Amino acid sequence: MKRGERATSDAVWRRGLGWIEASRGQFALAAPATDRDDLFPLKALAELARVADVLLRQAALDAPTRARAGDLLRFAWKEYGEGDAFAEILARGPWLVVGTMYAIFEANGYSHAGTRERLSRLASGAPIAARLLPPHRTPPLSAPAPFGRDAAAVLALDLALAWRRLGLSSPWSSERLFPLTGLGRRPQLASLSEAEAYSLTHVVFFLTDFGLDPSALDPVSRAYLSERCPGWMEDLLRRDDLDLYSELATALACIAEPLPPEVERVLWAAQAADGSLPGPALRSRRRVEAATEPARRRFLERYHTTLAATLASFAATVGLARRTA
Repeated sequence: MKRGERATSDAVWRRGLGWIEASRGQFALAAPATDRDDLFPLKALAELARVADVLLRQAALDAPTRARAGDLLRFAWKEYGEGDAFAEILARGPWLVVGTMYAIFEANGYSHAGTRERLSRLASGAPIAARLLPPHRTPPLSAPAPFGRDAAAVLALDLALAWRRLGLSSPWSSERLFPLTGLGRRPQLASLSEAEAYSLTHVVFFLTDFGLDPSALDPVSRAYLSERCPGWMEDLLRRDDLDLYSELATALACIAEPLPPEVERVLWAAQAADGSLPGPALRSRRRVEAATEPARRRFLERYHTTLAATLASFAATVGLARRTA
C-alpha cells in the first residue's frame, strides 16, 4: 500500500458499520424512551434496517460483511417482535408509515401475515374495525422527519415505494406525486434549508428505490441535481451539517451520477475513533433535550449522521446496487 493510502477496512462505511453493531442496545425498542415522539424508536430501528438492506442488495459485498449486515437485519426484525409490533400498532389506528418499515423486511424474506393483511386493507380504503383498537389510551404516533412544505407528497412517495415492494395495490402514484415536490419544481437555489434538503434527498431515495432504478427520475431532474448538488454540499460543509451532506451524496449515487471525489475524505476526517460522526447542532438539541444518560445523549447526537455517512461512504467506495431486469 502506497504512503497516504488507506486500507479498505478503514473505509468510513466499515467503521460506521462497527459503530452500528456496537450500538444495538441503543437501537433496541426496549431502550429508555427519551423522545417525546412515540414513533422515534421504531423509526430509528427502521433506519438501521434500511442501511442493512442497501448493503445486502450489493452483489459485490464480501461474505463476512454480508453476514454482519444480515445479522443486523435479523436483530431489527426480532426487535419488532418478528412483525407482531407492526400488527399491534396497526391495530391502534391506520398508521400507514408502518408499511414503509415493514416493506424493508418482506423484501429480505421476513413476513408477517397479520401485518400484511392490515396494510392491504388500509391501502384499499377499508376501515379498521373498532374492535381492533386497544382498550387503553396510547399516545399519538407521528413522524419526526423534518420535511419541507412538500411533506405530504414526499411521505406519499415513501408509501408508494413500500406498497410496490410489497406487491400490493395502492392509491399512490409516483407520477402524480413528483410534480408536487420541491424537486419536481427544480428551484434555482444557491443553498438549501434543512427542510428543503431533507425533502429533496428523500424524493430521490423513494423514486429510485435507493438507487436500484436511477432512471425512475427524469433526465432533466437528474441533470439539475448533478449540477446543483456539489455546491449545496459545499454549503452544508460550511454549516457543519454532515448529515445532509451525506444524504446529498447518496442522492447523487442513487441517480448514477459521480460523487465529488472528496466525499470519503471529508467523512473520514470527521469520523470519531468509535466509528460515529457528529450530527448537526440544532437537530441534536431537539433529540437530546429529554435524555439524561450520557450514553443515550451521545447516541441521539450521532446515530442519524452515522447511518447517513455509512450509506454515503458505501455509495462512494463500493457503489449502490442497480436493478438489472
